Amino acid sequence: MLIKRILVIVLFFMVSVHHAQSNNDIIKEAQKLLVENYIFLDKAKETNTHLDALMKKNFFDKMTPPEFAKSFTQELQKITKDKHLRFSAPRTQKGKNAEKSFINNLSRYGKPMLRGFQLFKSNIGYIDLSYFGGNKNHLELIDLAMKGVESADALIIDMRRNGGGSPSTVNYLSSYFFNEKLLLNSIYSRSKNHTEELWVVDVEGRKRPKVPVFILTSKRTFSGAEDFSYTMQSRGRATIIGEVTGGGAHPTRGFSLSNGYSIGIPFARTINPVTKTNWEGTGVQPDIVINADDALEKAKELSKSKSIAYRDSYFKPLEEKLDNIKDGKVTIEKKKYVFEQLERLVKANMIDEGEVNNLGYGYIQKDQAEVGVVIFEFNTIAFPNSANTWDSLAEAYLKLDNKEKAKEYYEKAFEMDPEGWVGENAKEMLQKIKSL
Repeated sequence: MLIKRILVIVLFFMVSVHHAQSNNDIIKEAQKLLVENYIFLDKAKETNTHLDALMKKNFFDKMTPPEFAKSFTQELQKITKDKHLRFSAPRTQKGKNAEKSFINNLSRYGKPMLRGFQLFKSNIGYIDLSYFGGNKNHLELIDLAMKGVESADALIIDMRRNGGGSPSTVNYLSSYFFNEKLLLNSIYSRSKNHTEELWVVDVEGRKRPKVPVFILTSKRTFSGAEDFSYTMQSRGRATIIGEVTGGGAHPTRGFSLSNGYSIGIPFARTINPVTKTNWEGTGVQPDIVINADDALEKAKELSKSKSIAYRDSYFKPLEEKLDNIKDGKVTIEKKKYVFEQLERLVKANMIDEGEVNNLGYGYIQKDQAEVGVVIFEFNTIAFPNSANTWDSLAEAYLKLDNKEKAKEYYEKAFEMDPEGWVGENAKEMLQKIKSL
């Protein structure tokens, strides 16, 4: 019995010694990686000196893995103040989670990047993103959301629960709001002595270079979410509403260590071309400081007037030009002004062929066919390969009792679509004109 007790004590002592040595060995692995990779070499060396002093005091000796991970992270950040610099314990899964480990490793069953999007009253769009994924399907989700709010006259983008992610995906979303080929960010890596430049890129959807944008932030807004907010704010493309953000501007890479431990080391720093700095340690400063829980309602309130002003800046000039020809006196000069405003709207993706067509029929229904003719004439110029534009122009001329012009354009519509419904309609109308 005595021998068994002695063996237990010896084994316990051996395990304790091994555990202490293992922790110190892991710290030394991390120290080497810090010197090789951390963005600020002087801070890496200062941190290592601090860790050496702690190890001499056996500071980390008897800690369990979770305690070790928490304490080591705190000591790393004590010198660097860098919230991206984190040490993690081995992953453990118990019970039901262990059974689901295979499924849990599949991204399709993880937290969705796009929480949702919708249109609020006053034609205000809203997008809520939880992070910025780095795969092609994440870019497609951004396209999907932007398509869903394509008609919005103001946008609210929610970053309050967004912890960051891929810089390239952040850059892709930012690119939706700029037409120019601007440099949005630079990322400098010390270990490679290399600077990567992130410029405005082409996107799959419709760009919104002038739409008013409001971005919501909180204390939890971090890293890539701060990048998006800071970039948009620095370029004067968004109003930030909410709380000062977390303050993490350094892109990070994960490294595996012994015994299942790992460490995330910031290897680069973001440099904004406008401010020549970033938000590291300070966070993004909101234009309107307000409790995060109240930020959405504040953004809705502010975006109402902005959305109306945005809408009117495009449509009021067209309405004024159309009013000038309601008296039936259509001059070349008046028509030119209407064409210019319609072209401006088409180029800005505010209206398309169908919208122009609807606008023309609106005036025909109000017995203002001369206005409808001008609008439909523009549609045939902007979209000459559409049989429908010629069919509509013919109908407008028929309303003005100009059978020759109506016949000419119905014949053109029929030639372009002889087997389709537009061609069938044109054929029927040509027969009616002939009988008249």
